[in-house]
Amino acid sequence: MIIETKAPIPIDELKKHFTNKDVSFLIDYKECELKGEKLLTYLSNLDLPCNLKNVDYDLVKDYFNSTSIVNCKELEEWAIDILHVYKNIDTQLYHGPHSKFISENLEIVEKWVKKLDSLSLFNMYIVEEPKFKEYVEGHPKDETNDLEGVNFISILDNTRFFQYYVKVDEKNLTYYPKYFKEYMFRGKNLYEYWANENNPMFLLTWDTVRGNHKDYIEAKNATPV
Repeated sequence: MIIETKAPIPIDELKKHFTNKDVSFLIDYKECELKGEKLLTYLSNLDLPCNLKNVDYDLVKDYFNSTSIVNCKELEEWAIDILHVYKNIDTQLYHGPHSKFISENLEIVEKWVKKLDSLSLFNMYIVEEPKFKEYVEGHPKDETNDLEGVNFISILDNTRFFQYYVKVDEKNLTYYPKYFKEYMFRGKNLYEYWANENNPMFLLTWDTVRGNHKDYIEAKNATPV
């Protein structure tokens, strides 16, 4: 059951979720009293199943900059489209507005890109093989634990995102000890976001370690071209 509402969500509607876990919310951003980062913080704190409609680029900018982990498919899809335009890997996308967003917010977009490119190293780092860890740790190191732009982890369960890794800029490859090892994402570590059935890179690595490629092939066949 989907309840269309605004934010803050009225108490009577919130109660419906706590009595019926099948209830989720579709929030109309135009009607919201909470805007921008205040809305993202609110949704992060509630951590309820919800989505947004009537999203605009101002909210997307706040999403890219946010330090709050937000579970919202609509914002994730916007972010994926913008990243694909940045990488120029999806010719079916209309680039105009997204390209303008990128040029106006280049610093934070490239911050995401550097971290996401570096997850190709993390994919090696999770293999219990000393030579792999040594290789990853041989790259430039960044000891940051900055959570600005943390929602780069929120798109890692979306199979469509992984077209992104068609193009990885080697200059971006960085070893992030805190991101790679610590439980800094709402009490979880990066592995808990990376290791999922929608991530064909993880499945390939996992299958290779186990000596087969069944899961990877199934995931690849399900991935849109």
